[in-house]
Parts: sequence; C-alpha cells; structure tokens
Amino acid sequence: MVNEIDFLDLYRQLRVSPDCGLQEFKQAYRRRVSTLHPDREPHGYARTRVQRLQQLNAQYEAAMEFQRLHGRLPGAQPPTRTVTPQRANPLPRPSPAPLSSARPRPNMKWLIPIALVAIGILFWSVSAVVPQPDGTTDNAASDNDASPTETPAAPMLAVGMSPENVRAIQGDPVAIRDDLWEYGPSWVRFDHGSLVDWYSSPLHALKTTRTRPSAARN
Repeated sequence: MVNEIDFLDLYRQLRVSPDCGLQEFKQAYRRRVSTLHPDREPHGYARTRVQRLQQLNAQYEAAMEFQRLHGRLPGAQPPTRTVTPQRANPLPRPSPAPLSSARPRPNMKWLIPIALVAIGILFWSVSAVVPQPDGTTDNAASDNDASPTETPAAPMLAVGMSPENVRAIQGDPVAIRDDLWEYGPSWVRFDHGSLVDWYSSPLHALKTTRTRPSAARN
C-alpha cells in the first residue's frame, strides 16, 4: 500500500519538502484539507475536489504509517548514527614482584654446642638404666621399675543386690515382667526386692562371670 502512494505529489500539494519536521508536515496537511473541504463551496463543490480530498487523506495516512515504522517521513534522509569509538582496554600493569620470603639462615656456629649438649644428655639417659655390677640399677632406673597402680575391677552382678544396684551396673532392661527383667535373650529375677537368679546369654552377656548364679544352679 505504501509503495503505491505518490509521496512527491503529496509534498507538492502540501508545499513542503520531504525533510520537513513532523509538526510542519501535519500543519501543512490541515491547511490543505481546509482548502479542499466542501464547506468552502457548499453549492458548487465539484466531484474532482472530492477525489482529491480522498487521495490526500490516503497519502497522509500512508506517510504517517511510514513515519511510525521508520521514524522519518517518506523520502527524507535517514538520521545518521554517531558511532562512539570504543576505547581500547588498557594493558594490565605488571604486578610487583613479591618480596622474598626467605629467612636469614641461623648462625651455624651456635648449632655445634647445642648438638654436643644433646648428645651428652642422651648418653647420660642411656647410662642411667645400665645395671651395676652388684645387680642393682641407678635410682632413676629403680624409680621406673615401680609397679603400676592396679585398676579396680568393674562391679559385677551378685545375689542379693537391689534393683537399683542392678540398674546401675547393667542399665535399663528391655522389658519388665513382674520380678523378671529382660535384657534381650538374657534376664535377671528378683524376689522381694533382692536379686536371686539370672541367665547371661552369649548373645547379650550380662556383667557377670557366670551364666547362672551358683545358688540357682544348686
């Protein structure tokens, strides 16, 4: 539709150039419409003027559609775009060389006396444990031969214990059935608040050295 419109004829009728501004173009169009409007000659309005007005309206609508799509009137020079030159990225500055982390070497003349002292201490420690001709050792060796303190034995279940003592040694039971406490396949039994019997299963051994108490086995 736009390609079939004679825009040069439109500009001649409006008496403007294709490079005119949009507001100037619209004002020229209104003036031209007012000259072709039927109200100016209500009695002798010719058919040709009606056709010219219709053609003018079609040309104007096409020009406005072109301006909406392209941002300029038909035949006008497209706006030049200013290309901003891109600045070249500056070259990275070389990073400063790291400071040397090497520490000054210690004075080697101090190592010799230290080594001699260490050798003397080692020699004295070895000679302190050498047995004397009479079969005895030095005091340092005799101190090291002292027998270690014996560790007290862990408490074990015993007949006559209260439920509180059993709970402290063996822990909470899995189930309680009257006077019978079950610890998995193992169990303990009370009579009037005293431990009288137990069974220690290999699958869940109780804290005792016997599978059954001697009294129960008898």
